[in-house]
Amino acid sequence: MRRLRTTSKASSRNVRSGLSLLEVVLSITIFVGAVTALSQLTTNGMSAAVKGRLDTQAILRCESKLAEISAAIEPLEDISDQSFQDDENWTWSLATSGGPHADVLFVTVTVTYNGQSDLSSTSVSLSKLIRDPAVFEDSVEEDAP
Repeated sequence: MRRLRTTSKASSRNVRSGLSLLEVVLSITIFVGAVTALSQLTTNGMSAAVKGRLDTQAILRCESKLAEISAAIEPLEDISDQSFQDDENWTWSLATSGGPHADVLFVTVTVTYNGQSDLSSTSVSLSKLIRDPAVFEDSVEEDAP
């Protein structure tokens, strides 16, 4: 004859049917901490992307102005906070000083973007040695008959 097992009421109370409050609070705390960390990483990544894009554009504008100055499209005289034609937020400045030789000038172009905050503002400077055009003009005038 077979006997059926019966369980007592004391052993049926030990069976878990759900999660305790401590486990729920702990899992929510871990979830909120992970979401906070991921949102901070996303914000830092977007800020770095904007800063990188602005720096790249500033370098390209700076190289363009140096090329214009080297080609004598722009005058070789000190200029401060001259805005670009395509965007008023971008400005450039030109500073010239004596170079290591008598016929060479040290030219520095600074391009600045004035954004709404420090995170969206940038400034880049590039320098180049350029032959003084006044020396060439003097030598051409002396050689002319």
